[in-house]
Amino acid sequence: MAIVGLGMDICSVERIQRILQGPRGQRFLERVYTASERALCSGRADAASAYAARFAAKEALVKALGAPPGLSWQDMEVVRGAGMPRFALSGVALEVMEQRRLDALLTMTHDAGVAAATVILQERG
Repeated sequence: MAIVGLGMDICSVERIQRILQGPRGQRFLERVYTASERALCSGRADAASAYAARFAAKEALVKALGAPPGLSWQDMEVVRGAGMPRFALSGVALEVMEQRRLDALLTMTHDAGVAAATVILQERG
């Protein structure tokens, strides 16, 4: 399987915390994160870190895909299962991945006030 895309992003946890505490915090959450992501992150003591990591993951996927027209934040949901995190895609994100016959690998981290994510796109075998 060939690697055909790579995206990386970092996000300031403090920046996300300021947004969450601001007057447009709820609007930001509803625009960028799915209901499942909000339910998972909001209940955590480190909610801003969890949101920042997911923001970085979504940005990394956008970069790896080349920012296809019509892509929405809601098209990209970060889910945790057994093992590494992954994307549950819908809308334009799913269409592009299916058309190009791609799978996405995702890794996320947060430390020292920043969150980071890397996405590798590979052709399906």
